[in-house]
Amino acid sequence: MSATPLFQLSRVGYEYPNGGVALRNIDLTLVAGECLALLGANGCGKSTLIKLLNGLQFPTSGQITAFGHALSAVELRNPQTNSRFRSRVGYVFQNADAQLFSPTVYEELAFAPLQMGLNREEVAKRVHDIADLLRVTHLLERA
Repeated sequence: MSATPLFQLSRVGYEYPNGGVALRNIDLTLVAGECLALLGANGCGKSTLIKLLNGLQFPTSGQITAFGHALSAVELRNPQTNSRFRSRVGYVFQNADAQLFSPTVYEELAFAPLQMGLNREEVAKRVHDIADLLRVTHLLERA
């Protein structure tokens, strides 16, 4: 008996508004514990696929299921569905200059837990736990 896939893509495609095709007929199943590497030339659709898995963009064809539920703009308009999905999926930009928008490392690490509605005490604990894990505690007050 296999567990529900984390993500399942069925015949997913994405076309840019100008008509350019980024993805066509992608079938993909991602399960817990599995690692996936996306390799390809510039412009082949890697970033677009990641944005689709993150619910930042939505396919122009096909269907994406995340954690057993449809992943769509309509579904993510529901605050409970959105909160449940966003608490499990995040996005880290390849270029740190595009990612970082907080004045300190501490505030950057605190951003997501604060958006999840955690109290400041729990946020501080999580920030320090992850900083310890990543061995960056000494950088928390740096830009």
